[in-house]
Amino acid sequence: MRVHEFVIHADFHRDDLMSVSSQASRFSSDIILSYMESEHEHRVDVKSLLGMALLPIRYGSVVRLQTRGRDELEALEYMLNVLEKGTA
Repeated sequence: MRVHEFVIHADFHRDDLMSVSSQASRFSSDIILSYMESEHEHRVDVKSLLGMALLPIRYGSVVRLQTRGRDELEALEYMLNVLEKGTA
């Protein structure tokens, strides 16, 4: 399993997050995004279109990305590139 915690540097709109989800589906690894909001941890499967569409992550959110599977390193690096730069 690979884990990386980082800060979101751009607001993501629903369409952006759905694009991220579509891109994640090309990997066989599990990809989980989690973050804290008002003392409650939110966890979502990045490959879930509905889960990502309802995700309220904004500029400044601290998130944790976890990947697990045979292509976990490639999936982590790709998702970090997309999410950290805010270019879905």
